[in-house]
Amino acid sequence: MKVAVELFPQRRESVVELPPRSDGYSLMKALGLAPDVHIVLRGGTPIPIDEQLHDGDSVRVIAVVSGG
Repeated sequence: MKVAVELFPQRRESVVELPPRSDGYSLMKALGLAPDVHIVLRGGTPIPIDEQLHDGDSVRVIAVVSGG
């Protein structure tokens, strides 16, 4: 299945090919990103990392930044 991904804050867009029934964790792994420092949004709403993605989904992956 194909998922359109926008990486933020890099503002880079790509289409990622994933096996059927992949989830947000599989997407992070395919992108080489650490799931504990990124949030996946679908339709502007954060989704759990273990939520299944669907063919044709468009998601935004946002790097979480904290400071102090």
